Amino acid sequence: MTNRGKNRNKKARGVPPRVVAALVLGLGGLCVLGLGAVLGARALRSIWHEQCRVGDHELDVVITTGKMVHRDVVTMHFGLTNGANLAEIPFARLRENLLERVPNIRDIRIERRLPNRVTIDITEREPLVRVGLPRSRNGKTGRVADAEGVVFQFSSNTSLLPLVREPAEPATPPGRKLVGNAAAALRLVKAAALPEFSEFQILEVETTHPDHLLVTLRNYDKAMIAWDHMLEDTRLSGESLHRQLKHLTEAMSTHLAPNTTMWNATDFGKEGRIYAGPLPRLGNQ
Repeated sequence: MTNRGKNRNKKARGVPPRVVAALVLGLGGLCVLGLGAVLGARALRSIWHEQCRVGDHELDVVITTGKMVHRDVVTMHFGLTNGANLAEIPFARLRENLLERVPNIRDIRIERRLPNRVTIDITEREPLVRVGLPRSRNGKTGRVADAEGVVFQFSSNTSLLPLVREPAEPATPPGRKLVGNAAAALRLVKAAALPEFSEFQILEVETTHPDHLLVTLRNYDKAMIAWDHMLEDTRLSGESLHRQLKHLTEAMSTHLAPNTTMWNATDFGKEGRIYAGPLPRLGNQ
């Protein structure tokens, strides 16, 4: 028999049965090991999850809130009752839902302490101004806005806050930000709260005039105020507002016009000049 024939016979014999059996047994062993690993991991995961269950609600769950958002609202929203499994609660999604649903909340900080404890810290919005309707309507709406301009409902000790009257209905709903002249009025109130303007105490801001704001002071004097880039929340706008307030308060502090009830700080006459005069008749303001 030639060498070529011998080679053909070797190929025809194929892989020896012992090798095939060893391969089958090896693959079977790997499958068993893999299945065992999966089942073991699941068992360990199940054991770990059980460790994440809330045992004593009063001890394992710490919730800090402010004046308006009740602890029970947070507890029920996240499902943090006895027996709840912290590993199965979608904290991130529920946090976003609560921020959207309750405008009074500015931020929520959640801290997990493994295995079965959680701390939730609620930061509520602090009202800076009351938000009312135009003068022809009742200004008592229960709506307020914080320093960011977000409107929300707040009912505790707000009577002394400056009132910003929106130019027209529909009113800004809770959860939305003030815009236009109402937002400019909020920036005016924030600027006037600086220590250097402590004598400029705002009682109310009318926003119905398109080109200026009409301010009623605590002594019931009035002031028309406008500044460059008034409708923009920018550095240039803030600097212009600061200059205008400085000119106005300096003019008021001279007491050169003791019978003045209307101050004009709009730069409509000459830039930087403050005008003083009697309160104009209704309809000419």
